Amino acid sequence: MIQPEPTTNRRLTDESVFSQLCNQGFCILPSYLPQKKVEILTAAVRLLLPAWSELPVDQLPPQGSLPSPNAFPSQSTSFPFPQRCLNQAMMDPDAIALAKRWLGTDQICMRGSACSIRYPGFVDGTGRHVDGFSMLPTKNTNRGYNHLKFWYYLSEVELDTAPTSFWPTQWGEQGPYVVGDEQKVTGVAGSLIVFSIFTYHSRNNFTRPHGERYVFSVRWGRRDHPWEGQSEYVMSGNNPAFANFIGCLAASDRELFHFPSIGHPYYTQHTLRHLADQYPGWDASGEYQAAIR
Repeated sequence: MIQPEPTTNRRLTDESVFSQLCNQGFCILPSYLPQKKVEILTAAVRLLLPAWSELPVDQLPPQGSLPSPNAFPSQSTSFPFPQRCLNQAMMDPDAIALAKRWLGTDQICMRGSACSIRYPGFVDGTGRHVDGFSMLPTKNTNRGYNHLKFWYYLSEVELDTAPTSFWPTQWGEQGPYVVGDEQKVTGVAGSLIVFSIFTYHSRNNFTRPHGERYVFSVRWGRRDHPWEGQSEYVMSGNNPAFANFIGCLAASDRELFHFPSIGHPYYTQHTLRHLADQYPGWDASGEYQAAIR
């Protein structure tokens, strides 16, 4: 088990973070998020995924029967989120900088983001695995063909509340392989785990008879790898929360969400008018207009 220290002064751009990712495939930053931000994000997630204490009594599994397989399911919800603070939480400059360095390019995009919850009785039999998220075989894939995931604990995670296990992982000609022992990662709310989708990990059971475990996650990948897992958020153009979020982003940040860069042939006077209608504030700075002029 890994029990993070109560606080950390490390930043995601520190060399020690990148070194740990290279050496073992994952890195832990305890108490990464400020307490106030944890409270804001947790309150937003609870509107989407109710806490154990907020569930109707008739939805709770029988006491005394935990854990049992699928006694109570986990739940999740994906980007775009109706709560603006959750959408904005993805735009951590240090996380984006680390993802770019890890993936070996400035041309990256957001592959997916989600909020998830585990309740008492959650049992998973998947076992140790890598995620993959690709149409290409992971066994023959080197580090350059993966995504980087950021998992933010929005509740305290202990041994009996479904912590995630990680195995130190390296990459060779035949893909990822384990180089160390299982480590169950517990931590206080606000702790952050960064790991590659090719890092071996597994889920664990939620054996406590009450409570919940909240996680907010973001996944980044290379823009030039269309064969790798894409989130369905690319079909969210008419989603009001998505439109408001994209409309307020800087033009360069929109590229992180699969939008063409400034100067792309798609942008014309005609298309810019429609984009301004769909995404309020689209060209507030005039950068797109300047490029086509």
